[in-house]
Amino acid sequence: MAKRLPKIVLGAGTLVHKGGRLLVVKRAQAPNRGLWAFPGGKVEEGETPMQTAVRETKEEVGLDVEIEGVFDVVTYMPAEFGRGDWKEVVLVDYLAKPTKGRVRLNPESSAYRWVLPEELLRLDTTPQMRACAEKFAKIGRGLPPGRLGVPSPEAL
Repeated sequence: MAKRLPKIVLGAGTLVHKGGRLLVVKRAQAPNRGLWAFPGGKVEEGETPMQTAVRETKEEVGLDVEIEGVFDVVTYMPAEFGRGDWKEVVLVDYLAKPTKGRVRLNPESSAYRWVLPEELLRLDTTPQMRACAEKFAKIGRGLPPGRLGVPSPEAL
């Protein structure tokens, strides 16, 4: 008998930034194989989404990060894109800056890039990532983060 997947999956990721550029990885495995993505993954039992974001970033790209706040929360239906068997995914994306380490990919990714938000818009990625890139670009143009709904970790 096939294992039943949960109806809703909670995930977390990081928009790791430095010098106005975002770190993206090219997925080497499902889901989203071949697409560019932010480091992230499923929240494990006993873990908060913020802890997941920090752990997944370390595991996937070898960087320690400091979480600066919640960047966005997106909900999507993977089946709409022909990816995944889950009914719904809730993804909490955090804005983060690297504090230690250098990029070292694990087998989940085949490449990485530090890209400007407008470069990200030209990569093969999901609509959710494009929306995050557009939002990040607004911050880069001088709009205060509070206007974009980026609360600090202390406010959570």
